[in-house]
Amino acid sequence: MDNYPIAPVSKNNSWTKIIPRTNITFMVISLLLVFGLDLMIIISSPSLMPFWIAMLIVLGVFLVFFFLENFLFRKKFTYTNSAVDGWILLIIILRNIIFVLNFIPFIQLLGLMILGSALTLFYSGYAGYGPLSIFSLITPGLLLAYIILIISRVAATKKAEKAV
Repeated sequence: MDNYPIAPVSKNNSWTKIIPRTNITFMVISLLLVFGLDLMIIISSPSLMPFWIAMLIVLGVFLVFFFLENFLFRKKFTYTNSAVDGWILLIIILRNIIFVLNFIPFIQLLGLMILGSALTLFYSGYAGYGPLSIFSLITPGLLLAYIILIISRVAATKKAEKAV
């Protein structure tokens, strides 16, 4: 935890501007895809409803991250700066790209492979290195890195608050 220096700042641009704008941009794209293009496809081909339901579930997960980062973490990290903020931003961008891949017709299959890669771990363990095994660590790895960085960021923020 001490490896990530934290210092008081007037306002942290990563958490007050960059991350919220990034999330809003990706959310708008996601909503347009899910409730625009994808809904039109579902109306014309109702047999594809399971894919749209999967998209709604992924959109729900995205909403959880959206609210955590744009409201809870933004408020908590507004007046502190940390060396891990850049890494958190990178993970957020990569994660948001994976989410958007799940909302693009036909590319959704690639997004589902990446997002559902935790299941692929079991497949790879039983069947050797299958064609999906390249994706088996992407999402779990990003999630683990995200959790570690956020915990580190929260701990550093608490430490800085105690010092003040």
